[in-house]
Amino acid sequence: EISACLVGSEMCIRDSNYSVECLGNENNGNIIVKSWGTGRDRNEAEANAEKNALKDIMFKGIRNGKEECGSRPLIVKPNTLENNEVYFNRFFTSTYKKFVAMHREPLLDRTFNPNPRTNKNVAYALTLTVDVSMLKSHLVRDNIID
Repeated sequence: EISACLVGSEMCIRDSNYSVECLGNENNGNIIVKSWGTGRDRNEAEANAEKNALKDIMFKGIRNGKEECGSRPLIVKPNTLENNEVYFNRFFTSTYKKFVAMHREPLLDRTFNPNPRTNKNVAYALTLTVDVSMLKSHLVRDNIID
C-alpha cells in the first residue's frame, strides 16, 4: 500500500504499483484508466497522474489491467521524445489537458494517500477518461507520428 511507504523510495517503488492500468474501452475513441501521480500537493499529484497516463499511452502502451485498451504505444519510433523535446515540454505544460479528464463515476475516484513519514509528497490514484483517438490525430497533425 502506498501510504505505508515513502513516496519515491526503493521500497515504495518495489512494493507499489504506480503503473497505469486499463479499466475499460468506451468504443468511441476513449479509454478509461487508473493512473497514479505524486506531488507536493493535491493539484500537482493530480496533474502528474494525468501526464503519467498520457506518457504511458504515447510511449509505453498500457500493459496492466484489461486488454481492451491496447498494449501498443502510439509512438513507436525510437528517440521521438528526445528529438522533439521542445514540442513535448509544451505539450505537457498545457496541451495535454485536452485529451484527459476525470472519469465521472462514484465520488471515490480519487484516492488520497498521505505519506506517513514526511509531508513532502502525496500520491493520488485517479480514474481518467483519455481520448486516444483525438490524441492520435493531434500527433499525426503535428508530424510526430505517421
